[in-house]
Parts: sequence; structure tokens; C-alpha cells
Amino acid sequence: MYLSIVAFVLTKVCHALNVTVTPGPVVMVTEKDNLTLSCLVSQRKRSNSVLILRWFYSPPFLIAKLGIKKIKLYGNYTRRFPKPKFRLFEEQEGELFRLWILNVSGMDQGLYSCKVQEIRKLRNTWRSSSNGTGSTQLMGE
Repeated sequence: MYLSIVAFVLTKVCHALNVTVTPGPVVMVTEKDNLTLSCLVSQRKRSNSVLILRWFYSPPFLIAKLGIKKIKLYGNYTRRFPKPKFRLFEEQEGELFRLWILNVSGMDQGLYSCKVQEIRKLRNTWRSSSNGTGSTQLMGE
């Protein structure tokens, strides 16, 4: 009985969604440079699932989201920045996502988190099967 419980727990742990943000855990950047943060997703539970990816900036503001074949940028950044500030790209389908931060300034310092939710459709309803988060701290030089 004990061995079957351990095997069940290990199976659940081994199939957790793994999210890694690079560079990190701390990034030193010079003002006016552009910076690319990468979010690598691995150990998905199902190959046919869909990923919902969100980038957050701390204090917790949602800045970008990639859903089912749709990218959306959030926030009223036109008041703070005269030009677009962020761009989100899916580089390797379902595995590697890049967030570009353009023309870095002191106001961009903080914690950036990539939160990923794996969902699948079951009887016409979308259900979450796993979640994962990776973060990096952006600091000025």
C-alpha cells in the first residue's frame, strides 16, 4: 500500500509544469538599452493542451498575455511612455516565449514574473490541468 501511494505522488510531481525565466534571478541593465526576457515552459502534462501565458510586473500589473492564438498587451503605458514599451513573441510553439522591454528606464526596475497555465478542453469546457511561475528581478546598473 505504501509503495503505491509513493508512486502516485511521484507521478504527480514529475508531471508538474516547469517555468524558467532567463536571464535571472537578477538582471542588471543600463538605461535606454533594450532587454529580452525569456520564459521557457517544459514538462507539460499533455502535448495537446493549450498554454495561457501572462507576464506580470511587480507591483502586480498584468503587462502581456498570450492566449489561444492571441497576444494582448495591457496597461495604459502611453501616459508613462511615448512609444510602445513591451512586445511579446512566441519563439518555439508552446515552449519558448520572449518579452522585449524597449528603452529600459529606472521606472522599469522590479520583479517580472511569467505565469503559465496549461488548459485542455473536456466536454466543451476548458479546464486547468497545471500551473507554473518563473521570475526575475530587473535592477539598474
